[in-house]
Amino acid sequence: MNYYQNQFSSEHDFSKVKRPTKVLIIASTARSGSHMLGHALHTTGSFGFPLEYTNPANFKEWQRLLKKETLPEVIDELQARRTSDNGVFSIKIHYSHLKMYGGFNGLRALFPDAYYVLLSRKDVLKQAVSLSIAAQTGIWITGQKAKSDSPKYDYIGIKNCLKNTILEQASWRYSLATSGANFLEMNFDAIKSNIPGAVSKVATFMDVGLTPEKMPLKPVTQQQSSELNNLWLNRFLQDHSDEPLVMPDRLLSLKAWIRKLLKGEEL
Repeated sequence: MNYYQNQFSSEHDFSKVKRPTKVLIIASTARSGSHMLGHALHTTGSFGFPLEYTNPANFKEWQRLLKKETLPEVIDELQARRTSDNGVFSIKIHYSHLKMYGGFNGLRALFPDAYYVLLSRKDVLKQAVSLSIAAQTGIWITGQKAKSDSPKYDYIGIKNCLKNTILEQASWRYSLATSGANFLEMNFDAIKSNIPGAVSKVATFMDVGLTPEKMPLKPVTQQQSSELNNLWLNRFLQDHSDEPLVMPDRLLSLKAWIRKLLKGEEL
């Protein structure tokens, strides 16, 4: 696994606390800007350090480092270490990570009064292209070492990334809307164009006090998209132009997914 190694450093630990008073869950999908928002929130010193602690690969490493076995044990220890001095603990979770919790109900049982930021991108095709590239290079966050310097265009791969992203985003939206959870919707483009405004919006939503000197004035992460993203996007649009949006043989699988979602089953 090509870890984002910096996440495990003890330099990001805060003074130990028994329990956070507030929990923020960034409900995201891959390449939705959660890294950008999470690091911006982290620089304030008032939102803990929002990371993908329960990404399955990351979680195994946390188990090893913390010498803990179960999910509640690992989360308890992470909360003790990564809760900021004002009592806020934050975590980034993709919908696919909910398997770790036994589904959305399991997540709510572990974080019963959490605040949620539902993060999305308006241009979901760009997100899918970015996801396809990252999956091949292994670079999800700036600072990771590439496992491949020569990603290959893959029409089917991008199409699957697009479908999965749309389904995961819809699943988050459905789960949050039907649970009565306290959530705030935020958009990648709005965050990117106004980092201080985005951080202020989250702080107001959670009633977290921030002094002006703690407010980040610009992105603290580097843009990863390049001309390759645009080349793949245009090629995908060209390849897709003669193909129906939804093939008849896909309708049954879509209906099956909707039935599972309505029944609250794991997708």
